[in-house]
Amino acid sequence: MSDTNTTTGELAAYGRAFDNVYKQLYAVMEGLPSAALLWKPFDESPWQGTSSTLGYILAHGASSTVYLLRRAEYAMGRCEWGAVEGDEGREEFGPANHDIAYLRARVERSQAFVHDFLARVTPADLDAERAHPKRPTTFSARGDVIHALDHLAQHLGHAELTRQLWAIHAAA
Repeated sequence: MSDTNTTTGELAAYGRAFDNVYKQLYAVMEGLPSAALLWKPFDESPWQGTSSTLGYILAHGASSTVYLLRRAEYAMGRCEWGAVEGDEGREEFGPANHDIAYLRARVERSQAFVHDFLARVTPADLDAERAHPKRPTTFSARGDVIHALDHLAQHLGHAELTRQLWAIHAAA
């Protein structure tokens, strides 16, 4: 098998993995009222402090996925550092995200961004690395794609658990 076929298979695997996580995110949002987006299971914990609202967890998942893939674009030399940000800039969970229809559309836009990103990546792109313009760190395109998938999956788990806790709370 050639390197091109291996990398193309790798890109297809990333696409399938992202789509699987997004499918599960949609399941978390299915039938969810907008009011649930502002709910969080507790205010303070002796471990790791405050909890996040369900809506923030979902919004952060969408935002950080776009951010990390834009960072991969930076590593590939396709954009400058100033263009590296989440899908809604620094605002991850503003008032518009308090509406489930808006948040679902945002997650859909994030998934479309993933598809577009993966469609534009070439085998050589995944090997690209680039130094941060001001800090002593280097970004890897492949590393950021994997980080984006891992980070989104981690927040899917947070969202699923918070959704379960909200359902218990709402039923009480």
